[in-house]
Amino acid sequence: MSQSVSTWGDTPLTNPPTPQQLYQMQSHLDLVLLASECLIPIDADIMLQAALDLDISTTLVEKTQLWSNRDATETDHSLESFTLEQLRSLILIICYINQQYQELIRRAVTLLEQMTAQNQDPAQTTLLGNYLEKFSYFYANYAKKTEEINLSSEQQVQLASKLLIDLLFYSGDNGYDRLWLALLDYQS
Repeated sequence: MSQSVSTWGDTPLTNPPTPQQLYQMQSHLDLVLLASECLIPIDADIMLQAALDLDISTTLVEKTQLWSNRDATETDHSLESFTLEQLRSLILIICYINQQYQELIRRAVTLLEQMTAQNQDPAQTTLLGNYLEKFSYFYANYAKKTEEINLSSEQQVQLASKLLIDLLFYSGDNGYDRLWLALLDYQS
């Protein structure tokens, strides 16, 4: 994936998102980042290298606050101040990183499917147990900051599972298009 932002995203925006729609897009992308960070060892260096590989301004990476670095007492939303173009660039970075870890994501999704088919708790496995534990911790902070309703443990597992499956799609060759289109669904 060696696309730059200037050549990517031929999807024209005939109707720019309203502030509410933009907020929903930012929130959804933040959840995708949260799920990615729960499974993949993402840090500032990986984000920076992805930006450099994709020829995206590194200023965006400096502005993006990873979940592992967020202060639980802060009340601001990390991606709230991002413009639509910055969100598009961040989509490229997130999908590029996920693509680098596609095998890990695929293994996690396969394990989730197996555990679900056997009617067993996914948290019993090390890979999914670590993922779900991090997800629960980060999601509690997310719910506080966004004033979302804090989900029950079962609902958090369902959301974490859905996002994990989404990551598999976003780690593919056209993952950035899929994620962009998923975000654009908030405009309808």
